[in-house]
Amino acid sequence: MKKKLLIPFIVIAAICVFYITNQKTNNSEEFINITLEGKLKPKNKPKNFRQLYSIKRDEYESNMQINPLTGEIPKEEKLKELNTSLGLMAQKKLRKKTSSTYTSRGPSNLGGRTRAFAVDISDTSSNTMLSGGVSSGLFRTIDGGLSWTKVTPLGEIHNVSALTQDPREGFQNIWYYGTGEWSGNSASLGSAYKGQGVWKSIDGGLTWSVIPGTDSDHTVFDSYFDFTNSLEVSPITGELFIATSGRIYRYDGVSLNQELKLEGNSTSSTDLVITPNGNVYASFDGGASLGGVWMSPTGNGVWTQIAQNGTPTDWSAAGRIVLGEAPSADNIIYALYVNGNSGGLEGDLWQYNATTTTWTNYSSKLPDEPGSDSDGNDPFAVQGGYDLVVTVKPDNENFVTIGGTNAYKIADIRTDVSFSRIGGYANNTGYSQYENHHPDIHVLEFDPNNNDVFYSGTDGGVHKTLDINEASIAWLSLNNNYLTYQYYHVTLDPFTGSNIIMGGAQDNGTTIGGTHVGLANNTTMNQLAGGDGVAVGLTRRDNNTALQYFLGFQQGAIYTNYPDGFREITPKDAPTGVDAQFITYYYLDPDNTDYLYYAAKSKLYKTNASAAVTDSTWTDAGTLSNVQNLRTFATTRGTYSSALSYLLIGGDKGGVFKLKDPKNPTSTLLDAVDITPTGATTSSNTIVSDIAIHPTNPDIVLVVYANYGISNIFLTTNATDELPTWTLVERNLNAHSIRSAEITEVGEETVYFIGTARGLYSSTDPTSVNWEMEGESNIGLALISSLAYRPADNKLLIGTHGNGMYETTIEGTLSTNSYASALQLSFYPNPTKKELNLQSNTLDLSQNLNYTISDLTGKVVKKGVLKDQKINVEYLNDGVYLINLSVDGKNQNFKFIKN
Repeated sequence: MKKKLLIPFIVIAAICVFYITNQKTNNSEEFINITLEGKLKPKNKPKNFRQLYSIKRDEYESNMQINPLTGEIPKEEKLKELNTSLGLMAQKKLRKKTSSTYTSRGPSNLGGRTRAFAVDISDTSSNTMLSGGVSSGLFRTIDGGLSWTKVTPLGEIHNVSALTQDPREGFQNIWYYGTGEWSGNSASLGSAYKGQGVWKSIDGGLTWSVIPGTDSDHTVFDSYFDFTNSLEVSPITGELFIATSGRIYRYDGVSLNQELKLEGNSTSSTDLVITPNGNVYASFDGGASLGGVWMSPTGNGVWTQIAQNGTPTDWSAAGRIVLGEAPSADNIIYALYVNGNSGGLEGDLWQYNATTTTWTNYSSKLPDEPGSDSDGNDPFAVQGGYDLVVTVKPDNENFVTIGGTNAYKIADIRTDVSFSRIGGYANNTGYSQYENHHPDIHVLEFDPNNNDVFYSGTDGGVHKTLDINEASIAWLSLNNNYLTYQYYHVTLDPFTGSNIIMGGAQDNGTTIGGTHVGLANNTTMNQLAGGDGVAVGLTRRDNNTALQYFLGFQQGAIYTNYPDGFREITPKDAPTGVDAQFITYYYLDPDNTDYLYYAAKSKLYKTNASAAVTDSTWTDAGTLSNVQNLRTFATTRGTYSSALSYLLIGGDKGGVFKLKDPKNPTSTLLDAVDITPTGATTSSNTIVSDIAIHPTNPDIVLVVYANYGISNIFLTTNATDELPTWTLVERNLNAHSIRSAEITEVGEETVYFIGTARGLYSSTDPTSVNWEMEGESNIGLALISSLAYRPADNKLLIGTHGNGMYETTIEGTLSTNSYASALQLSFYPNPTKKELNLQSNTLDLSQNLNYTISDLTGKVVKKGVLKDQKINVEYLNDGVYLINLSVDGKNQNFKFIKN
């Protein structure tokens, strides 16, 4: 064992070189090609950071949900939120027309946290597979992962954590999946990922219904079926076995039978496997009252404990225990458990032989690679059991694979010296990722039709290797339209007509997308940075020919790429590491992008020169008079005015403050006026989650709160007054957790948008008009974590925490005719069969009007110059298209339907 360095922080060298070239097209759009030579990685990681970050993520989400007056998440309010959302979804589906079309922006090539995966054994080609995202739903592919289709309804809450198929001939059309993530989202903190029971399909995974008796209330932990850890079907009887939080159940197709349970109401992570001859093995946490491993010949009673702390000798489980059966040997199983040795080898591995009833300790073969260690990476690390899995090759009971932070294999556990690394981080000396693979391993599965083919499910989605026997494993990504990314913040390029977008995602860093950065379509993205993504910012420099972006990492760090490559610009006196806010927050003024604001917990740092800012050139603007941590910012839109412009600040004690003329270097937060809405809760942990200011009228402001149990949506129409008056405008969403907000303007119509924990909603006047669901046919009840709006072309970007990003062009509801305000023209008919006719009272359409037509993936299908005020679209396939028009330096985007 190598001695660990006892230092509070580890500095990791991060080298990232980006080359930016610029190309202009003949339709005056700006295309910026980015070549990624390396990936920016977080540094200053605290000791045991992987486990710490998992805990901090839980706290971040929990603090936005708890009722600040009670410290608890109210069950009745979350249930009302769900029922209200389902009702509004049903109402919207009855309408014949929606005001906006929502298009996925991906990422279609990147995947998120995955705990459930299986190859359909009834398909001998192995092209049919199912896979589940923890906050994304269940997906199915019939082409080997070239594309995925979501098979869980948008109107249900499906936090998929377990998956299994009936293995018996004639019954392989039957599938089950379980919901709720026990490990990694802290049940005690009230995580967002509680489940909604166990679900069954009898048509190969196409449609699903809940098993009666398991349909738990996912809003609070009130049922053991809130967290399903494992599912298995007996190959002998076809009975389903369910490992929940502290209980093992047997479902015979009619009734649920409790087979094992902890004493009282105790809970624990659990696991189970079933051998080919029908023997059932189950596990409970090592520290639980019945902790260890249990065995039953059939799973129907007659359970015997075969392992517990002290028996066999040296068995010492401190936490989660996972099991792996050997399909080629009925008598062999493996147990991998958390041993509590944080910073050392964090797991122990044993093999059980049922024929001899003996355990063999193979813990000495767990990986502890030579050379320097990196915390949370090597020796074998499991983040307290967040990622822990053991799987056995179907044709060789001695070939074992294991997963923790990384994935490993050993070809013959009897004779080989140690496990070797096959995925996760590239090596044990740092935190660069293994080529085309992701850390945090939750699923390892062999192909039932070719036992050399191997799959993994990780925090980076689904991957496949064609030959597990190779000395160096090459992985193929199967994340093709597997929409499972969990975004915290998103933004879009302020340049009119640009399709460049950017987002910071949970445990998947920062991504950038758009054909205008040289990508193939508008759903593909590049990952710019690792770690946990946070706030993001985009702007143009050098007469719009260069793209500057701001990105960061959890717990304080912020970087920019301009002008000469990536550099850290974190204010040198700002708290970082464990003292910083976990999801680092900063705000780039979208219309005056020289101004950048950084939240250093309760202190504000600002700069009027974001293009060249360094860690030492920030202005320290101090703290608020009512000191609280800064959670969100918003600035007035349009050209900056020292007399009219202001910055709004939202805190974590419910406070809202207005700072006039924030550009002024002498202005500080002590100058900010408290304009907190009357009726808002102002106790600790009351999170102002977002603030939206009208794009042309600075008097109109929307303020929203995330917590349950309080008033959440406030509107003012006199924000420029010294003390604005506020109106509570929750209306029909008075039970919702509100996470994001935007105010849009189309013609003379204002449309208000709010993103909630259960979907996206709009209202043309929330003082008198109820909120209406948006994107009911594709966004559904996803958590809307972030909204970004570009008034110049009415583009709205929607970031979800689970299903990636969506976008729409706001069209309003006053007119059915699309109207291009920037160019002052209209077009008809829409839908059309052959051509589009354009009209304008202000433009000479005989001049050169360039157009580009793209499909919804961003692929250009036609472009040219307008002739006779018509565009021929007769030969386009039926569908929805986006058209960009440009003349005299002005651009406008809108959509039309070809049928």
